[in-house]
Amino acid sequence: MRTIGWQRWSCGLLVSFMVLVNGLEAQSPRGGSAGITRFEILTIESPIFDGRSFDDVGQYEMIYARAYGEVDPSDRRNALITDIDLAPRNSNGFVEYSMDVHIIKPVDMARANGRILYQINNRGGKSLHVFTAGARGNNPTTAAHAGTGWPMRQGYTFVWAGWEDKRMRPTPGPGDHRVLASLPIARNPDGSSIVGQTIYEHRFEADDGWTVSMVQPGVRNGLKYRAANLDQSQARMLVRNNTRFVGGALVERVEVPKDVWSYVNDSTVYIDRAHPFLAPYDAGAAFEFVYPAIDPIVLGLGFAATRDVMSFLRHDASTDNPLGNRIRYAISEGQSQSGRWQRDFIYWGFNEDLGGRKVFEGMMPRIAGSHRIALNARFGDPDATGWSYTRQLLGKIEFPFTYEVRTDPITGRTDGIFARCEVTGTCPNVMQLDTGNEGWLKALNLVTQDGLGNDIELPDNVRAYYFASTQHGMGEPGEAPQFSALCQQITNPVSDRPHIRALIKALDEWATEGVLPPESRWPRASDGTFVPSLPQESVGFPKIPGVTYTGWYVPVAAKDSTSLPTRFIPGTEYVVLVPKTDADGNDIAGVRAVEVQVPLATYTGWALRRAPYAENEECGPTGQSIPFPATREEREATGDPRLSIEERYRDYDDYMSRVELAVDDLIRERLVIEEEREALKQAASVMWARLRHPRR
Repeated sequence: MRTIGWQRWSCGLLVSFMVLVNGLEAQSPRGGSAGITRFEILTIESPIFDGRSFDDVGQYEMIYARAYGEVDPSDRRNALITDIDLAPRNSNGFVEYSMDVHIIKPVDMARANGRILYQINNRGGKSLHVFTAGARGNNPTTAAHAGTGWPMRQGYTFVWAGWEDKRMRPTPGPGDHRVLASLPIARNPDGSSIVGQTIYEHRFEADDGWTVSMVQPGVRNGLKYRAANLDQSQARMLVRNNTRFVGGALVERVEVPKDVWSYVNDSTVYIDRAHPFLAPYDAGAAFEFVYPAIDPIVLGLGFAATRDVMSFLRHDASTDNPLGNRIRYAISEGQSQSGRWQRDFIYWGFNEDLGGRKVFEGMMPRIAGSHRIALNARFGDPDATGWSYTRQLLGKIEFPFTYEVRTDPITGRTDGIFARCEVTGTCPNVMQLDTGNEGWLKALNLVTQDGLGNDIELPDNVRAYYFASTQHGMGEPGEAPQFSALCQQITNPVSDRPHIRALIKALDEWATEGVLPPESRWPRASDGTFVPSLPQESVGFPKIPGVTYTGWYVPVAAKDSTSLPTRFIPGTEYVVLVPKTDADGNDIAGVRAVEVQVPLATYTGWALRRAPYAENEECGPTGQSIPFPATREEREATGDPRLSIEERYRDYDDYMSRVELAVDDLIRERLVIEEEREALKQAASVMWARLRHPRR
């Protein structure tokens, strides 16, 4: 039997009493306790990284495990999980779950640094950018994955655990190595299935996509929930090609006639592309399917599962704990979907474990913007996010946007991401990291503004870092831009990864030792670096030949959710501002990478679609790079307003001397670690050579 250890709380006698009462409620009738009830190690691969040893820490090993747990629905920390009261219960009256857990740790935990670096998985996949330059794949066990070995030499223990139900993802194949969870299905009190209207949004992105089923069992873009019946009269399909925000609605949303689509089965819908009705729509058309779904999964339980497995790994002193009670602190990092997950994890109060302790001392939500995740909801969709005309209204893009508790001028509500954890004294130190993409597509300004375009001050335990002129997902420095089948320009190669590694180090020191991190680097309205997107002159983006600028951003407004599709309420729009650029089109504010400080191109976080994929609409997470003219002659011939490379730099040596100064500054500002120095210089040299500058 495990016992829950109690701490003295700093929030007063009332909170202490609440914790005590709810802790007692968490005890099962037979004397057991809620939380992790069984931790089963399936496989241990030891050593990994081809046997490499990391300074005083030694060798590492990988543990593949399965954790089993249960929650008390009456505990205040669980009662706010949507449909937890309708989930099946065991003989203790508790609700059960299980989850994959993968751990990379020092073979000898006595040589570990006592810190878990918990990387929240994204759609079951592992993030490896913290490891090293060039790490790829979902099973980081080779010497190539270890790279320089910086985080291993620090002695970190890495943990990934499932929070998303496996039915929301394609069936993993052999060697997939994703981490997923098994969560219960909610049912009516009489045991019958729950049926409710839900919506699925999809964009095919390919000319041949319409000729196959819209959704297929087990396919990533399939319906999240089965249809309750195949009666077409109970379902609606809509289509649109345009996202212009007019009168609180997305224009050109049109209902698709019933003879254009049909059910194949309860998880597959067929669309007849040859039907004349679809003739005006190209391959970028967005479809919305509103239908009666069955069997909602209690997805919010994934938050509690993470809370409980972290508490087990940190505090359980039994021999079942593979970390041997050697962990003192925990830091978490997530990107995109998992960054939105972190913001909601804090919001719903899950950074308090069943013993009243902090789950994570430090958290780093990345590339989430002002969004949260549509997880703690009936028929929730954790994939729903805020690209312009798919999932814009389904995603969790709603107040509260800020960490601080505030009164919203649009809705009149008072709330904040820290609202619950401030009461219990369990708020983590937070570093929110975002890119240029979120500046346009995820209403980034709402994280640090009041909804009307006015700056607010961040709480003392929050830092915000904006990576200027970067796209949503990036590789390592020096990687070549790629041609995009959907977008008008080549992709943006500017990387934030060296800065992420440095800021994880700073977050650790801040959360565990009280060492203040670098000051926030973020655009502000007060200094003119957050501005309206139109006219183009207000942003400062140059008029580059062959490059289209529309000023389009993803709008945000209060939503009417009484029917599907959800609608914006007219007159409730929030002020969305975007980052201002310099004369080259590169963002002024934020953390400016070497490539932005010593540029060879214009880099943007946004991009536009090419025909026939909804031309001139936003191109999702992709940014763009537009190389400078190589010579003055070329610039003058094309009418490009940006200086050419030969007008900027005397020669390669001049360029590289400026690169070295930029790297020096970033290291001094603790935005890059020292051992990244040579890699950043090499990446800059590669970028120069790639342009085949005539003076090289």
